[in-house]
Amino acid sequence: MAMKIENYEGTADRFTWPYNPQAFDDTTDSNHEVTPIGFQRHHIVVSGGGIAPKSLIITGHFSGSSKLTTWRSCSKHFMETTQIKKLYFESDKFHLGIGKQIKRTHAGGRTNFIDYVGTFESFIPVLFGDTEKTSGTNGGNAKTFVTEITGTVTSGASDIVISDAEGNEITIDSALLTTGHSFEYKLVEMVDSGSGIFVTEYAYVELNSVQTKGVQTTDGFGILQIDAAANVSTITTSNISSASVKFRDGYYD
Repeated sequence: MAMKIENYEGTADRFTWPYNPQAFDDTTDSNHEVTPIGFQRHHIVVSGGGIAPKSLIITGHFSGSSKLTTWRSCSKHFMETTQIKKLYFESDKFHLGIGKQIKRTHAGGRTNFIDYVGTFESFIPVLFGDTEKTSGTNGGNAKTFVTEITGTVTSGASDIVISDAEGNEITIDSALLTTGHSFEYKLVEMVDSGSGIFVTEYAYVELNSVQTKGVQTTDGFGILQIDAAANVSTITTSNISSASVKFRDGYYD
């Protein structure tokens, strides 16, 4: 399978490597903390089962008459850091993140080649299945995330409450709601915070196609998740008509 990178949302603008990098370095690190106890043989571990952000390092080269065009098409994706990207090393799974660095090098007089080293940062370090599902179970081996919930506000007189089986819950107060307005929840969105500075916002919600800041985290971290082998029915919603919940299988990698 040829490696590729594309935009997470909107037009894909896909770049496919003409041939895969010679090296792909992918390390998964826990983000637990260990507090040593002096002079003892036991120590304190604090862990929420989390994973540190991942730095994926690729090393390879481009060649041929179009090598400069190919290089620039590739490097463009690594520098578009106001857009979330999907990086595929398998045909049906991708890493979610943004480019950090890509370096063009010349080694050993290889004038017919463009050698490169690139670093891609995955800020949600779970490998996602390419297929977005609306039913069934999380077929991966890691807890995954709800990517989208859409529907219609049933009543402007009641709160919207959405929860999972992992202890996460969000609430949108009825004062913000209007009967019949559209509702959309997204896992993450790059939002312009002003002057072109973009920030990731999780549990991003739009009401009638306008973002609302009135999302309250009423339990856990408010980012909806589905455990490995668990069904999408573990996500419960209230006051949303025709609710459609989307997710992707999640994998440790």
